Amino acid sequence: MRRQRPERLVRSLSVSGMRHSYMEHYNISRLVRNVILYHVAAMPGFLAESLPPDASLYPAPGTAIAAEDGEVLLTILRPEVNLALWHRPIPEDFTQGLAPLLAHAPFCAEAEGIVGEATDQLAARLPCPAPLDLLLDIRRLAVAFSVLAECDGRARLRLEAITGPGCPRWHADAVGLRMLCTYRGAGTQWLCRQGGAALARTLPAGPHRAAGQMAPGTVAVLKGERFPGNAGLGCIHRSPPAGAARLLLCIDQPGRIPVA
Repeated sequence: MRRQRPERLVRSLSVSGMRHSYMEHYNISRLVRNVILYHVAAMPGFLAESLPPDASLYPAPGTAIAAEDGEVLLTILRPEVNLALWHRPIPEDFTQGLAPLLAHAPFCAEAEGIVGEATDQLAARLPCPAPLDLLLDIRRLAVAFSVLAECDGRARLRLEAITGPGCPRWHADAVGLRMLCTYRGAGTQWLCRQGGAALARTLPAGPHRAAGQMAPGTVAVLKGERFPGNAGLGCIHRSPPAGAARLLLCIDQPGRIPVA
């Protein structure tokens, strides 16, 4: 994945009242920052709303950063971070609006291309009409992801209703960046440990006391084994144990896997 080097660089980035100096480590273009913040601000109010400025920033040792501010997603570009978590509450009426989709579980709809066109294609491939707020959220998250991953306005989208165990074993993805959001049901579990895919293969499949779990609505950007300089350090994660149906959005860089 190529790294663009624009002349104007952002020297620091505010996240929930805390500032991180990045110039010593890597460059973030003002375009990346502004486009992401624009689309976060344009989301349905309840999805984009920031919590008060004293909302905590929760750094997990070495690899994960989480906050209640969408700007935290930019921290995935820090070389020592392989998981960025944006905590967002989802109101009950939004959750209830997803019931018709989940009534058709299991299903998996995929689309790839320019974000706007891919979102329309995804909607057409769902088993029933999706709520407008859901489609708007998917589109805006896809735009933000495309900027982060430098995909020239393109993305691969997958929305699936899962009734089984999904990917129950710990693993690290063979991707550059990946975005996940569970809209309903149990969220993805993750470990804040270095070691990537090699370590993940040695971990038992049972409960892990150090595992974190994403809440519904949380937006996660995971750094995989194919991100430049991240071989052997991909984010270790897995699906939660089988239970009630889950509605999961996955956004990937385009071109890696043909759309079925």
